[in-house]
Amino acid sequence: MRLLPTIGAVAALLCVQAMAQPGTRLVWQPVQEYFIHRDAAQQVQAGTKRLNSFTTYTHLGTDFGFHGPVEHEIEWLTDEIVVHLSQQPDGWAGMWHSLAGQARNVNRVMDFTRAYPEPITAKHQPRVSAVMIEAAGRGKLKLEIKSPSQELRWSQMIELNAPQYRMFVYPVASEAVRDGKTIVWTAEPGSEVKISGLFLGVELPQMSWDAYAFLASYAKIARSYSIDTGFVRDRAHIEEGAFESVSATGMYVLASAAAAQEAVGVVTPDYARWVLSRTHEAVKKLQTARGLLPHFVHRRDNAYHIHPNTEYSTVDTAIYAQSMLLAAIMLDEPAVAEDIVLQLQRIEYDLLRLPDGHMSHGLADDAITLLPHGWQDWGGETTLVMLMEGIANPQHRPPPMRTPGKAWQGTGFITEVQSLFHPDFDSDAPDAHDGVRWLSVRRAMLGAQRAYIPKRWPNSQAARNGIYSLSAGENHAGNSYYVGGVDLPDQKLIHPHYILMSATLHPQPAEIYELLERLEKASYFPPWGMVENLDVDGLSYLPMEGSLNAGFEALSAYHLLAKHRRIPDAIYAASQKSPQIRSAMQLFYPTAAVNEAAEVEAAAGR
Repeated sequence: MRLLPTIGAVAALLCVQAMAQPGTRLVWQPVQEYFIHRDAAQQVQAGTKRLNSFTTYTHLGTDFGFHGPVEHEIEWLTDEIVVHLSQQPDGWAGMWHSLAGQARNVNRVMDFTRAYPEPITAKHQPRVSAVMIEAAGRGKLKLEIKSPSQELRWSQMIELNAPQYRMFVYPVASEAVRDGKTIVWTAEPGSEVKISGLFLGVELPQMSWDAYAFLASYAKIARSYSIDTGFVRDRAHIEEGAFESVSATGMYVLASAAAAQEAVGVVTPDYARWVLSRTHEAVKKLQTARGLLPHFVHRRDNAYHIHPNTEYSTVDTAIYAQSMLLAAIMLDEPAVAEDIVLQLQRIEYDLLRLPDGHMSHGLADDAITLLPHGWQDWGGETTLVMLMEGIANPQHRPPPMRTPGKAWQGTGFITEVQSLFHPDFDSDAPDAHDGVRWLSVRRAMLGAQRAYIPKRWPNSQAARNGIYSLSAGENHAGNSYYVGGVDLPDQKLIHPHYILMSATLHPQPAEIYELLERLEKASYFPPWGMVENLDVDGLSYLPMEGSLNAGFEALSAYHLLAKHRRIPDAIYAASQKSPQIRSAMQLFYPTAAVNEAAEVEAAAGR
């Protein structure tokens, strides 16, 4: 629960706001709110400091740890950190939090004058101009910001003299912290201290909410991209090379192509083309299995390989390839587009079918064993797999999907993921494959999503704020995948990416931006991007920066921006421009696909 500031903190906050750059707004970004997800093995008793780095991380998508000669006196048993040093007249203890990447990666730092990832253009960059900490107790608490070489860039000593929590707010000269690596708090000898949260004051450039929603979402996935490797980490806080997502990598390239559009200008076209080329060359080096790409990869012996116990995936190959093909068209890189089509044509589709004719989910990590489950259920993922094969072989007709127009379990993203890439499913004409009126089905899902929480949990924080989105992603602790939906009973875990994924269906886009503002005020959409999930009662949320949902959010925010401003949607224009995609789309919309393909060919012949 966010505390009200004391009189002194209000004065400090007013001072920070007065010093803010003209044309900016101040928003608080948590470094860490010290709540516990209790099944994540996060509890730390005095004398034990072992944490699982895969499920414990800061709200910045970085790592953290403990320091000091008596760090064993730190306890983390409830939603606060407690340090007992009254019997330690010479001992001190505290916590460090990396500001960018993992602490041991000295090449990743935060420039407080340009706090978003470096490729983002200067006019879109926020500044960090303040630090706030929620603390209680008696004694001294020291705050410091340090460089990778442990040089001091900023410090503040706090005198604590009350058992009640207070908010302490301090300005920071942004120009003095161009290479911030860690922010550290330390309880001085003899102190008895409790801390519930640590925050950065972020000055965001003044811009409309349609532009900001895309900017924050793009910055979120950009934090997981490695310029050195060309891959996107599955989650921002893990080490580069440990666990990379191929599908999220493709979506980052596509989001970068959207960000480079003249009407957006978040990155330069040269950067977007570089990312396209860098990623294409990196992924081409991967070993495939019957032409399929791995879902996840890791670095071993200076090369990337499939991550053990994961799969060569049909749907992730489809998402990656269609993202790359569209980006290549948007950036006018025909050689890359042709190469992507050739890669899809090399896939041995006939050897990937199950006995019922549906495409398997892929192959095991041995590159031989066919996975027994297939793309049979109706929805966007199955559609993208069918379109992938259609690009390579437009004459193939896969079997009908099961339960046409009915997303499995009522999971939100299933009805929207295809529309991240292609405009055709905005139509209410029955599709030729299953007879589904996609627009009506998508609108019905949105209606069911918006009605579920007010009906089942009418007094919840989510219901009061109009928050919805029963979809899929990490569970509340971030240690396993969770699939929710409107067809399941008593759902309490919200994955808010569906709010953006379905936003273009909303008749009043302004209401979506008002909802995003409410999410921001509740810390669910801070400057570092949308949280992974939240509970309907508002008691907890998961701040993990996962790249798959970040990709969904960035692409969705771009489509909403284009619709809201009534500007051409460059992703959809690329889909309509591609002869291969238009041929594949005949499976669903033969008349439109044939006419559009003819127009493309006629234009090319002029």
